[in-house]
Amino acid sequence: MYKAPSGGAVGGGAGLAVTGADVGWWIALGIALLIAGALLLHANRRRRDESAT
Repeated sequence: MYKAPSGGAVGGGAGLAVTGADVGWWIALGIALLIAGALLLHANRRRRDESAT
């Protein structure tokens, strides 16, 4: 019977390795999401500053 990998700092990484997921893709996805979030925050702040004047 298959036992799902446990969560946690060590178990999470082992879980990704066990599932065969390439960790590089997860890192690239995280970086892309961080950049997208930063761009959205920047656009939102700019819009709010323009409406205040």
